[in-house]
Parts: sequence; structure tokens; C-alpha cells
Amino acid sequence: MTQADGQHPNDRQNECGFRLFNLEQADFPILVSVPHSGREYPAGILENLRIPPHELLRLEDRYADRLIAPALAQGMPAIIANRARAWIDLNRSVEELDPAMVSGWDDSPRPAGSAKMRGGLGLVPRRLMQSGDIWKRPFGISDIRQRIETYHSPYHESISTQLARLRDRFGVALLVDIHSMPPLVPVAGHRPHIVIGDRFGQSAASIYSEMLIERLKQSGMPVALNHPYPGDYILRRHADVRRNIHAIQIEIDRTLYLDSDLREPSAGLESTAAILSEMLALLVDLLGGTAMPMAAE
Repeated sequence: MTQADGQHPNDRQNECGFRLFNLEQADFPILVSVPHSGREYPAGILENLRIPPHELLRLEDRYADRLIAPALAQGMPAIIANRARAWIDLNRSVEELDPAMVSGWDDSPRPAGSAKMRGGLGLVPRRLMQSGDIWKRPFGISDIRQRIETYHSPYHESISTQLARLRDRFGVALLVDIHSMPPLVPVAGHRPHIVIGDRFGQSAASIYSEMLIERLKQSGMPVALNHPYPGDYILRRHADVRRNIHAIQIEIDRTLYLDSDLREPSAGLESTAAILSEMLALLVDLLGGTAMPMAAE
């Protein structure tokens, strides 16, 4: 668990810990974000672990970046995290920094936090269900601030900049935030394999989620809207529907593309990536952008 693997062609390595793709000549009004697939674990994390290192894999959206490889090859703009979620969670606000994770806090106000933070999954994860506390000791406040300034803030600034550019070029922009999820517990015999989130219509015009849901149902894919994953900080921060900047989240069941241990890609990776590519192609068509070659395959 050291350096991120699975690099893609035509990427631009960013010293801030994430990769940018296809941004110079964007052909589509979509920006794909993959914030939790990072597999780079800085030494400071591994040295402070209370639990076995392999337990941290449960925090990852394991190999979710590989699901967008076909879309990247077709020129889809994207931003993909290299750093592991255990280092800092890009889908949490800086206001969700758990005070229990920090030593040396000065007199500045402490954030109010959130239910997820109180449950151990704040800006820097503190606990894992069934594993308990992750760390031997809190991290210094200067360390946490450096993570924010050199990684968290630049990631979000890059998203904001690219969405504004896409909106200016196409008249509309859509952020598609890709995640993976553990298998859901069936409810009334229904177990979704894909969950589309638009924060109950707050982060995007309803047509995008509705059309994705309809297309997936037609293909026989069990799907749900906003339950149990409506989208979190990334959607809240970057969606601005009044300015024609929309944002949706796509959660994909890990059993579709990982092995039985949910650690390594399975034979289902290619077919799952194809499903995601079809979803992105549909969104491009709805947005009125340049047709994606994969949409006709």
C-alpha cells in the first residue's frame, strides 16, 4: 500500500496528489470526479495505524478509477484522486474535522461537525465499523492544515475552475461524482446495484437522474434514486443549478467488478465500465454536447 497504480494514458500528474485528464480541449460538457479511489498511502499514515493496513481498503472506492478508463480514452474530462481517503476525505467539508483527530489545536473556533463526523467518518476518518479506532494518536493541527492546503483545497479549486470553463464553453456543465459501495441489504426484495444521487433534486435538474434511472431499468439493472446515497459535500459545494452547473453522484456495487474479497478487479470490470460509459454517453446526449463514439457501439 504505497504508490497508486493503474495509471491511465494521456493523464497529467499533479503534485497535489490527483490526476487531471482531457482538460485542454474538452469535447464534452461533463467533468467526472473520482475522489475515493486513491491508493497512495503516505508514510505518516502507515506509521500511526492501530489496525492492520489492509483494513484501510474498506475506506477506498477500490479501483473505481478503472471504471472510467473507456470514457477517458474517448476524451472525457476527469479528475481522479491519487491519495487514499484515509489521508483526508475529499467528500467532506473542512468543517467536518473531528476534534478528537487533532492535537495542538489553537484558540480558533472548532467546527460544529456532522453526523458522519460524529460516527467516525469526518474529514480525516477516525473509526471503522467492526475495526474500531484507526489511529494510535491524533495528528498535529499543522499536519492537518497542510493536507487541506496542498490537497483538499486544490482538488476542489480544480473542479470549480473546470466546471466554470465547461459552462462557459457549452452553456451547461455537469459534474459526475463516481463512487463504489458495498452490497446493499435488500429492502422488500429489491437490492440496487447502482444508486444515482442528486440530493433529492437540489444538485441537478431532474432530467439527468430520471433518464439514467429509466435507461438502467430498461437494461435490467437494479437501481435506486437517492437512497441510501443522495450525494455529499462534493455535490453540495459544486452544484449551482441557477448558473447551469449541475452535479450528480453515481454509486456502483463493488461486487459488479471486484472479486469475492472486494480487493482486486474481477471479470466484471469490463462490462461494468461499459455500463458506466453508456450512462456518460446518455448524459452527453442530454446536455447537447459532441456525441461520444462509444454511444453508437
